Amino acid sequence: MRVHLIVAHPEEKSFNFALHQIAKQTFNEFGAVVTESNLYAEQFDAVAGSKDVMGFSEPSGFNLAKAQRYALDNGIFCEQIKQEQQNLIACDLLILQFPLWWWSFPAILKGWIDRVLTSGFAYGQGAILAPKKVMYSITTGGAANQDEMAYYKGKIDGLYQDVFGFIGWEIVPPFIAHGVQQKSHKARQLILQDYQSHLNTILRH
Repeated sequence: MRVHLIVAHPEEKSFNFALHQIAKQTFNEFGAVVTESNLYAEQFDAVAGSKDVMGFSEPSGFNLAKAQRYALDNGIFCEQIKQEQQNLIACDLLILQFPLWWWSFPAILKGWIDRVLTSGFAYGQGAILAPKKVMYSITTGGAANQDEMAYYKGKIDGLYQDVFGFIGWEIVPPFIAHGVQQKSHKARQLILQDYQSHLNTILRH
């Protein structure tokens, strides 16, 4: 089993990183091949544009999808995109670790989606990337009462379907750590244990 872990949080002392470390530990103990991308540490550029593609020009003006297909056909993506696409080609399961900000991805992770899941590679006619399994591990700022949990779940399900459902990936149930800022150290440790159990359930299926 090959797993690619992406973490999108600016602070390595954060609870997001604690969850990320649990994922690394769990899959390594299972014997999986684990790769990871720490988007903030790697200063991943969130802005898609002409710099992604070397040597592409279009008299009528820049068109991102057209440029992406040209780059894929000619092997001229910039190195950041090439590496991330190779990670996706190699993996069976992708896990995205991030805080839910304004009901969506942090900008750096949305930029990863824009720049890496490119036309002709991940979606569109003749896309070459085979569908994978994908799971979100998310922290929220809200407390965990039943109404808020249902509301967050609906938002997160929408994020799945808007991106990975569209490109036909198998969606693994998410792990959601609610209201971690308000939790005690003991409560956070219990969440980490729950996450490990969640991952072990995935490994058994």
